[in-house]
Amino acid sequence: MKWPVLFCGGLGIASALEKPPVKKFELDLTWSSRAPDGVEREQILVNGQFPGPPLIFDEGDDVEVTVNNFLQSDTTVHYHGIEQQGTSWSDGVPGVSQRLIAPGRKFVSKFTATQYGTHWYHSHSRGQNMDGLYGPIYIRPRSIPESLVNAISNDSLARSQIQKAIQNPKLLMISDWFHNTSEELRDIALSANIDTLCVDSILINGKGRVRCVDPGYLSSLIPPPLSPLLQGQNFTAKGCLPTHNTYAQTTTTHHNYNELPPSLFDQCNATNAAEEEIRVDPRDGWISLNLIGAASVSTLAFSLNNHSLWVYEVDGQYIVPTKVDTLTLSNGPRYSVLVQLNNTPGDYRMTFASAGFNQKIAGYGVLSYINGDPSVVGTSLLNYGGVESPGAIPLNENTIKPLIPNAPAQEADATFLLAIGRIEKAWKWSLNGDHSYDLSLEAEKPLLWDPEPQENSSLVITAKNGTWVDIIFDVTATKTTLQPGHPIHKHSNTVYVIGAGTGKFNWTTVAEARKEIPHLFNLENPPIRDTFTTLPAFQGPSWMAVRYHVQNPGAFLLHCHIDPHLTGGMALAMLDGIDTWPEIPEEYGPTGKWGEATERK
Repeated sequence: MKWPVLFCGGLGIASALEKPPVKKFELDLTWSSRAPDGVEREQILVNGQFPGPPLIFDEGDDVEVTVNNFLQSDTTVHYHGIEQQGTSWSDGVPGVSQRLIAPGRKFVSKFTATQYGTHWYHSHSRGQNMDGLYGPIYIRPRSIPESLVNAISNDSLARSQIQKAIQNPKLLMISDWFHNTSEELRDIALSANIDTLCVDSILINGKGRVRCVDPGYLSSLIPPPLSPLLQGQNFTAKGCLPTHNTYAQTTTTHHNYNELPPSLFDQCNATNAAEEEIRVDPRDGWISLNLIGAASVSTLAFSLNNHSLWVYEVDGQYIVPTKVDTLTLSNGPRYSVLVQLNNTPGDYRMTFASAGFNQKIAGYGVLSYINGDPSVVGTSLLNYGGVESPGAIPLNENTIKPLIPNAPAQEADATFLLAIGRIEKAWKWSLNGDHSYDLSLEAEKPLLWDPEPQENSSLVITAKNGTWVDIIFDVTATKTTLQPGHPIHKHSNTVYVIGAGTGKFNWTTVAEARKEIPHLFNLENPPIRDTFTTLPAFQGPSWMAVRYHVQNPGAFLLHCHIDPHLTGGMALAMLDGIDTWPEIPEEYGPTGKWGEATERK
């Protein structure tokens, strides 16, 4: 796909006496009809396209993004992975850092690109991600560490090619797609009391098609130890777990199955829509594929026929390069991989297959060599069920290491233990026991404006500036229940993923737990993430511990990035640095002009 790029700046060195101009972008949000997978539906367009245009700028740039809301509904835009150091009012969360942007109004976010790497922007209002409000961000690094390049090749030509590939990557937005709008899905979830776990297609850069696969074959793809989860049933024609499967929809509440349209879980009508093609020139030697997990529900395993993947950047930070055959892309994270273009020129398939249990579905694209033979397609190391072929090497998330060793503080100043799971309804979720973060809170006065009344709320985590905080996620489950891994996103700053395990977390702090299970913790050089996935909880609980340093005072959000879980209440507000609260610029406060009217050009 050839994207119109919102592109600013160059790579030259500015005079020490000159400050580069502010890099300005505008995002016009409109509601229109499109057919990304061959089935027409109403959706959100950004600047008349889907996905939205890439925002590309340089590390150190001052950035200004104007969101013009020409929709019929309120909205906001969040810049996922951007830490917003000193600019918490530009984070884009309604009821937390700003008011909703009303129809016909605009909001201008201003921030400094203190980071490099791959990020993305998306709606943070209701379920609008499922309507297509998202696009990629790439921040070009000031420099690329020699240690990163040298870890991949000792050939001088290859090292030069690798540096060029990193500076000019191919950006791939990987998403799933529904034929229902987000509000239609919300209405179905509430009236039928179900979790909307089933999608219609997988898209790469907004392209894909509907595939219908034999249910018996799909069921045969389940590894034998997990086959009891099918409860003697097959997947549906659409590849979904049947709604009567109690692991999928629970037995704790009544379901109104007569409220379900057959098209949502059962019916499948194949299409032959265009799929994404990435054109490459083998003379370039290497390319970088920067994968952005924009799916609303699906966890997707990725492979590229006949090509190894050098994973070098995760969530916008360089890691020790790791050579693998497959990786798993959850909801929200980003993985950048270098690929050597040294195969017979051809059209090699990219596979994105659901690795989750909720549905067996896959999407495909092509890495096409210029002047290649289209009959040369290679062999996939992933089946339609997202399972690797014998001998294939998957990325082990636990072994990801920052390129520059980076250890957290060895002790935490505060600990928050969160029990996460369903409450009351099949569609209702909590990140803190029995408390659900309701969608109505989007319309409340932003916490950033007046945090003190909410300091002791059950829906708020409060921490002092400069402290180290542990958050322990206790994923609840029993012998008759199943929870998937939850991709949790921490707004503003990254966290150290310091431990995880199965069973109940029976301690009050990490320090206590380490005395009994030290082998399950890593405080030396743990993975650093802004989006991390808890362990699944099957017939029993699991837990994960993360540690972060409070160093950017402001109001932010912590939430599951599965969209129906977020809209179902799986979130908490975070008052970071409550003792050194930032002074809010007048334009972003209650009397500011941040929500002024906008006009179509």
